[in-house]
Amino acid sequence: MPSDKGRPRRSDGPKPGEGKDWSTDPEVERIRRELLEADPDGDRVAYALREALDQVYDGRRTGRWDITQLSKTEKTHIGTLVEIWLQREFEFEDGLDLDFSIGGVDVDCKWSMNLYAWEIPMEMYSRGDKIALLIWGNEDSARWALGLLRISEAMLKPAGRQRDGKRRLSADGCANITWVYRNMPMIRNTLVHRPDVARKMRDARSGQQAVRTIFREIRGELINHATIETAGQQIDSSKRVRDARTALREEGLLIFGHYDPHPMMAAALGLPVPTLGRFVSARVARCGMGENLPFATIEGDRWRLWQPGDQTSRAPALPSQGVARSNT
Repeated sequence: MPSDKGRPRRSDGPKPGEGKDWSTDPEVERIRRELLEADPDGDRVAYALREALDQVYDGRRTGRWDITQLSKTEKTHIGTLVEIWLQREFEFEDGLDLDFSIGGVDVDCKWSMNLYAWEIPMEMYSRGDKIALLIWGNEDSARWALGLLRISEAMLKPAGRQRDGKRRLSADGCANITWVYRNMPMIRNTLVHRPDVARKMRDARSGQQAVRTIFREIRGELINHATIETAGQQIDSSKRVRDARTALREEGLLIFGHYDPHPMMAAALGLPVPTLGRFVSARVARCGMGENLPFATIEGDRWRLWQPGDQTSRAPALPSQGVARSNT
């Protein structure tokens, strides 16, 4: 199980007034505009971050879901995976000397679990001042941020004893970050935020029982595929969901997936809308003709969200799914 040892400092991101919102450096400003044009709301960066973290947890094989369950080597590998997923999502070209090119400008991607704790390598300041794409994320606060900074001696603390020449940002460096995205919501790590459910999941007698526990206990909240894989410990996590969908109908529960018409039905009930790789469960009850409540028509009947005092009855069978909703 997770522990407090080795847990990153909780933070909600850069405070108001910290750093800058735009840059007088034309190349930094070009990169900022390119990123915002490609991802105005930060959804694509959030997706890449979630995939990178879930890949290093590797819950299907290891049963892990928390940063404190990783080895030191695995934590170091997160930065590489963040770089890979960002390049995959945005199709950035390879840089000439650095990680990738954005708007024709070389950029080096730097990840940190602790805000302002990026390690800047010598090649970024020893042969001309290079631009760093600085990204931070925190599972506990479920926030992330991404900024840009042209690295120079003035932006760095004095060199320490590290043989690799890596250095941290100085106060001036932190103050000169141009924030492209501030205090953005991460795709939540369900099990980090529901340790009570995580314990029940670990105590389950089988993977299928663990998956049912997830959908039974966490209703009205998006659950991503990695959580199901961690609970189910099976290659075919979709089968776990299908089996849970059938079994939990007896308890009045529906599990909506990311293929139409499920997202539209979830929206009609006022639930979060599942996008690719996500699910949402809800307990439902029949909706009377005189009730002025959100409802979805399923199997020819009107259904609404269950309320305290309602009887629990068998839920309807959801229709087959067709086309998936994307994450954007």
